[in-house]
Amino acid sequence: MKLIIISLILYPVLFFHGCSLNSDDSIVIGNRIFSYKISPQGKNVWFIDRSTGNDYFDHGSDSWCAYIVKDGIKENVTSVSLNGKHLLLEFPGSGIMADILLKKTRNSLNFTVVKVEGDPESLVFMNIPLSLEGMPYEPFSACALSMNLYTHVRQLPPLQSHLWAAAYSEFGLEGASVTLIGTEPDNMLRYVREIVSIAEEIPFSDKGGAWALTSREGYGSYLMNFGTLTEETIEEWIKMCHNLGFTQIDNHGGGDFFRFGDFELNEQKWPEGWKTFERINSRLHEAGISSIFHTYAFFIDKNSPYVTPVPGEDLGSFRSFTLARPVREGDTEIVVNEPTNDISVTTGFFVRNSLSLRIGNEIIEFKGVSADPPYKFTGCRRGACNTVIYPHEKGEEVHHLREMFGRFVPDPESALFDSIAARTAKIVSDCNFDGIYFDAIDGSDILGGEENFWYYGTKFIFEVARRLRKPVGMEMSSMSHHWWHYRSRWQAWDRPVRGYKRFIDIHAAAIKSPRLFLTPEIKSNEYEHGLWRGHTPVIEKYAGIENGGLLLPLHLGWWGNQTWNPPQVEPTFTDDVEYLCCKMLGNNAGVSMLGGVDQKTLIDNPLFGRLVDIMRQYEELRLTGYFSDSVRLRLRQPGKEFTLIRDDRDRWNFRPVEYQKHKVEGVSHQSSKWSVENKFYTQPLKMRIELLMSVRKYNDPSAVVLADFRNPDEFACEGSSQGVTWRIEDSDEIPRGAAGAGSFSAYSQGLGKEEGLWLKMEKRFDPWLDLKDNQGLGVWVKGDGKGQLLNLRIESPRHLSHGARGDHFVKIDFTGWRYFELVEIESSGFSNYIWPDSGFYVYDSYRNTVKFESVDKLQMWFNNLPSGDTACCVIGDVKALPLVPLSISNPSLSINDAAISFPVTMESGMYLELNSSGDCTLYGQKGEVLKNIRFEGKIPDLRKGQNDLSFTCEGSGNASVRVQVTMISEGEPIIK
Repeated sequence: MKLIIISLILYPVLFFHGCSLNSDDSIVIGNRIFSYKISPQGKNVWFIDRSTGNDYFDHGSDSWCAYIVKDGIKENVTSVSLNGKHLLLEFPGSGIMADILLKKTRNSLNFTVVKVEGDPESLVFMNIPLSLEGMPYEPFSACALSMNLYTHVRQLPPLQSHLWAAAYSEFGLEGASVTLIGTEPDNMLRYVREIVSIAEEIPFSDKGGAWALTSREGYGSYLMNFGTLTEETIEEWIKMCHNLGFTQIDNHGGGDFFRFGDFELNEQKWPEGWKTFERINSRLHEAGISSIFHTYAFFIDKNSPYVTPVPGEDLGSFRSFTLARPVREGDTEIVVNEPTNDISVTTGFFVRNSLSLRIGNEIIEFKGVSADPPYKFTGCRRGACNTVIYPHEKGEEVHHLREMFGRFVPDPESALFDSIAARTAKIVSDCNFDGIYFDAIDGSDILGGEENFWYYGTKFIFEVARRLRKPVGMEMSSMSHHWWHYRSRWQAWDRPVRGYKRFIDIHAAAIKSPRLFLTPEIKSNEYEHGLWRGHTPVIEKYAGIENGGLLLPLHLGWWGNQTWNPPQVEPTFTDDVEYLCCKMLGNNAGVSMLGGVDQKTLIDNPLFGRLVDIMRQYEELRLTGYFSDSVRLRLRQPGKEFTLIRDDRDRWNFRPVEYQKHKVEGVSHQSSKWSVENKFYTQPLKMRIELLMSVRKYNDPSAVVLADFRNPDEFACEGSSQGVTWRIEDSDEIPRGAAGAGSFSAYSQGLGKEEGLWLKMEKRFDPWLDLKDNQGLGVWVKGDGKGQLLNLRIESPRHLSHGARGDHFVKIDFTGWRYFELVEIESSGFSNYIWPDSGFYVYDSYRNTVKFESVDKLQMWFNNLPSGDTACCVIGDVKALPLVPLSISNPSLSINDAAISFPVTMESGMYLELNSSGDCTLYGQKGEVLKNIRFEGKIPDLRKGQNDLSFTCEGSGNASVRVQVTMISEGEPIIK
């Protein structure tokens, strides 16, 4: 029998003096701060904070201190014994042995694998699940810190909930090393700094990780440059930054800026190449602005010299084939010996796949593959990427190139991989860039599979970091354990295009919340942008706290202001930007602007100029630390809105404010009357009226019937939460204008929270539907009043729309028949509910957009099902209808016993704002002032408590009037 032998250099722990045996042969390991006990059978027993005696081991289930995987089978350690300074671990069924050296400092213990006998696929040599969340508000914290490239620690530093480390035979078992730290959270960063300052195998940086909170760079906001910053435009860029109050510029490559891979600059704009940018950065520094080099990590543009005219042999490939027949000029089929039936022809920006082959010095693009022998690639275009067409002989290798984001990648074990890293470091150093943004590094799995994401992405960052002349701050579009050491802030998500305020709260909660759902067995990367699990209670728990377990400066970018573009994009109003700025100030978080602040854009979109002014004022206050921590605490609370004011002593202050939105679906529709609660004092009415798009009539000849329920197999069940059963059947109750109707019912046993009791039904379209001219829905629904949520979702293929969810919610809180015109895509309400796994990608509801010209499915969902009851609604034909603009006159709002009327004509996309008797304005689709309005009647009061409202207008034509009315109420200043 072979053994795993762990050699320990041990120092006093508790009264056991380092590592010792108890009377029951248990082993205790630790230092002056913590004590870790293992049973003779290898089971974890405790993990104790010595200062309090509290045990933070998770006793919820049995766990073992170590395990191996051999031939795909996991085997736990079965016997642990102490032999001098060696810890012996036995795996009787596999015959494996390892020797692990333990070194102790005052504040940590280091485990290093020095010898392994046998051939395990992997060795997990630390496995301690804790009862901790890994958050700074807890009394104790712990961290397993990987000490080199090939030691895999799943959780991010520095506060963790599962102390786990693994080594793999693929990368080398011997030398794997992890340092174990246990301490109060306030001490953790200091201890990590002590360790990494002398770490030989982790390239040093004092601009991120344990130093990030002390560096000003991580708190800045930046403006993004996509290739217009030149020596001729630099003064304009400096002015744009100053107008925003920003202190950084992010230089995002691609397009006609610089190529990814070889980083060649566009010589027409920068004739001296990167020497030009060295001068640009010098001028930015003089203006107090730092500069960030933004690249697609190791990705290679197809027009780079690594690809064309002669493709490099170091380009990465998914797999290789061999030619079964020669290939001659003019041939459009390539026959190979190996099966091609697993080759997909689906590609897209986020899809890990290509239609590119490399044979020798030629790249060939194909359109199809054969599933049966003879195996071949068909529809081939020779000499792709401007390579030369060559004849190829039988037996030559055919490489299926790796591609993602429309770009190739190097083989990660090649000189090309190292060359790209070296070139990155040289440009950053030579040009005096202050930071690097490794975009697209969330595609690190393209290099070696999802299971090796952590390794190859880290390898690239290490190669760059070790070559920099001096450390710089870094950001990445994803995250893995080692990257934390270089990360200067956390975590810029991409911009939302709807549901702004809710998105901001989700973002704030996500970048602070612990990833308690992560386990070592989960191989997917849960730290990518926009990935997060949690609905309303979780948002409310985490969004308002000071920071999360990564202890990094926070960032709420990227951000881009929007104008009228229905039905998937919402205008960005001043209160949306003020909400963002309040959360920035409350979290001391920066933001990044994607653009839209140059002089021409501000002239073309007057709304944007007002938003820039708001951001500048907030940034000045944030960066000078104007407000106290108690004020910041209030500002960062989710759902709480504030507006910045000057008080009577000319000091900056805030008022709490509420913006309550309500959609009116027709002047005679039940939604034209509603109520609003004002929780503040009685005050003159403030409000906004937006005129939305409508749809053509339900029976319009242009309607496209998406479902009529006459075929019982029209919809298939694609899943449900536990304990939910369903039924769809024809209904004799057919509403006016419909060809059919279906009874859609579901019963829930109540095995979960009601807001997570869901059912998913799906109808697929083959061929796909072109609905670009029919982007609204019309549907009759007969409700049972039980409160379930009906969701009609339109989707496009994921590789086209990136997974966008075209949700349309109907709350069944009514009985009898009602007609619904569903136009705007739902966003803000999505996270009020718990959905299956697809719900974890926030961008699908808030950023990504359905491709209406390619609709491949209609889904019907139930959620919020009543527990222990059957919920049912009858649904008439679901029709896709064309959107139509509206024109209305004399909109009028009644509130309680008073009314106010506005003598204007409005068209869809216009909005009217009433702020005071002297401030009533009609705006156009781009925020331009159309006219100042003299309203009729006295401004009514919005009373404290409940208020009854109704809306009416004239002249809607043949379509239903659809407006969104936002009621605005304010409270007393928060600083007394």
